[in-house]
Amino acid sequence: MPAASDAIRSLEWTAAIERTTDSLPSARGVARLRRRQFFHDNRIAFSVELDPASAFPSSGVFVDQRTGASVLVAGDRPLVKSAAAADVVLAGAMRTAEQLRFRAFYVTEALRTLVVQQRFAPGSPTPLVAGSAHQRTLAGRTPFAVPKVLESGLAGRGLSGDAVADWLVEEAVDGAAVRPEDAEATVHEVLALLAETWQRLGVTHEPLGAEQRSRALTAFTGLVEDPPPGSWLPGLDPDATLHRARALLDDARPLTVGLSHGDPGLGNVLRLPDGRLALVDWEDAGHRPLAHDVLKVLMSGPGPRDLAAALEVPASLRPALTSAGAVPWRLQVALALLLFMSGWRNRYFRAVKRGSGRVANRRMHTMLGLLDDLLP
Repeated sequence: MPAASDAIRSLEWTAAIERTTDSLPSARGVARLRRRQFFHDNRIAFSVELDPASAFPSSGVFVDQRTGASVLVAGDRPLVKSAAAADVVLAGAMRTAEQLRFRAFYVTEALRTLVVQQRFAPGSPTPLVAGSAHQRTLAGRTPFAVPKVLESGLAGRGLSGDAVADWLVEEAVDGAAVRPEDAEATVHEVLALLAETWQRLGVTHEPLGAEQRSRALTAFTGLVEDPPPGSWLPGLDPDATLHRARALLDDARPLTVGLSHGDPGLGNVLRLPDGRLALVDWEDAGHRPLAHDVLKVLMSGPGPRDLAAALEVPASLRPALTSAGAVPWRLQVALALLLFMSGWRNRYFRAVKRGSGRVANRRMHTMLGLLDDLLP
């Protein structure tokens, strides 16, 4: 018997969680016995009753930004019945059976979304728990629109042994994904709004930890000494780049630290009808070097190297960097890239296993080219 798709598994979790909270619509009584029909594939399921052509809240989220066409098209998708009351369920990309992640949207009966992360170990919270704690503190404190957390909890599905999941219910954001033709301008807008956020919340300056420094150097040394075929950008000298990277990692000056979203790239940004930007998916939020967020924004845009060429320290942060004797801003971004590349091996070979080796090499070329541009 073939394994259930991630979308079907997400529907099962959704129904189980709906029965534990009053914040969401829930199929009860006879309605639960009758169940609803959903079109589905591996990643997405949506109610047969939903009209994709109507301008329901958040409809812009379910549009292919390259073609402008709705992704909520039945086509040859099979049908499945579920007790879930959600309108759309979107399973996380590249997740395994051991830790499903998904978001369920309620856009007809209630303007809500349900965010779920299944735990690796029942007793160990997922990042969603810590991230939502930061998200709750941000109401009115950031120029971004941030979804309000209405409720959160821990639930078991009852269908996978002792499997449990962290979940939270948010107010749905009625926005649309950033269009490709608007991507470059939006990158600059996001960076400006992040700088304003950090000014409002405050920053500190701290040296890079010895463990992070060592892990980054070890990982980058491995990329130089035993690189996957085709991973290095042609014309870039690996040994010379390692020498420059080591010199930066040895810099003892402090880094600018504050509350970081963790992944504020364009994939987590929505344009609202009133023109504002919403920043969603705060699961990775925490206190870390703020250049990490800058790097994520640059990497999400078209031509990260061109975007980085114009990168300057935000005027609001310049006095703090000067008084703290901090690492210069562009070098902080280079350090953030070296820290991110600490996990290059797992990401690279996971992509190769999926058959995306060429994509992995292109991404590696982009990162190495960006690092070359940023290093002294």
